[in-house]
Amino acid sequence: MLKKENGNRSDYQNYIPAFVFSSLCLIWSSTWMVIKIGLWSLPPFLAAGIRFFIAFLFLSLYASLLKFRFPKGQKTHFFFIWFGIINFTGGYALVYWGENYISSGLASVLFSVMPFYVLILSIWLLPQEKLSIKKVLGVMLGFIGLIIIFSDQLSLKELNSTHLYGMVAVLIAPLFSSLGTIAGKKASNNYHPITLVTLPMFYASLSFFGLSILFERNTQPIFDFMAIFSILYLALFGTAIAFVLFFWMLRNTSAVLMSMITFVTPPVALLWGWFILDEHITYLLVLGLAAILIGIFIVKKPE
Repeated sequence: MLKKENGNRSDYQNYIPAFVFSSLCLIWSSTWMVIKIGLWSLPPFLAAGIRFFIAFLFLSLYASLLKFRFPKGQKTHFFFIWFGIINFTGGYALVYWGENYISSGLASVLFSVMPFYVLILSIWLLPQEKLSIKKVLGVMLGFIGLIIIFSDQLSLKELNSTHLYGMVAVLIAPLFSSLGTIAGKKASNNYHPITLVTLPMFYASLSFFGLSILFERNTQPIFDFMAIFSILYLALFGTAIAFVLFFWMLRNTSAVLMSMITFVTPPVALLWGWFILDEHITYLLVLGLAAILIGIFIVKKPE
């Protein structure tokens, strides 16, 4: 009887990572659209700063309820400042700014170069995660799946300079996120996921407010219903909850595998459109999503 109970518990625990991975895909697939909604009324750096500061408040409240104590060492806080700026400010500043000029769907596709960045950087920064043929094959297959899905939507016929700047910004953004993912993978052995997210988000919010003061002094933010919804949704679900889950997963799995979430979010965003807006599901979506899932399976499969 004991063996059966232990077996059931083990089976249950094996499903947790898959559930968390799926949850992250669902949450982050919706954030591209919600960021775009917030930018209708708010300048990008201010919107991001408020988002991360509210996420910090959510996590601080949760930590206090758990009587969780944050480290106080000066060296530790210097790391959190650096980590917050690299992982959050660098990437999200470019994403928010870029989405002023390109669609949220195109932004999510361009950001999907992140697994390639992680794959290359991990050779240098994560030698314990050895580069293997299956990782390269899985990443390539996932990206091919993404191209299949959006092959009829990636026309550049109407490209102008502002669109180009927006695209370049979003293509550079995942480089910062990749560095943050690798740094988080290293730090996850020393810090609890709540610690690794909460304090860096506070420092990131301060840096965003600084950018807003420097570059957005002449803008007129409007805190209408959609702006407030965007901030709260992104702060609670897209930031506080999602990043705690992400760094919890990062403790126990490959950085390359976790970066492949960026392959899943664009097609899942299309599924959101089908579910909420009654948009059509095309054979390209089904074919491309199958390629992405096979790519993830290849990367996840043990050596």
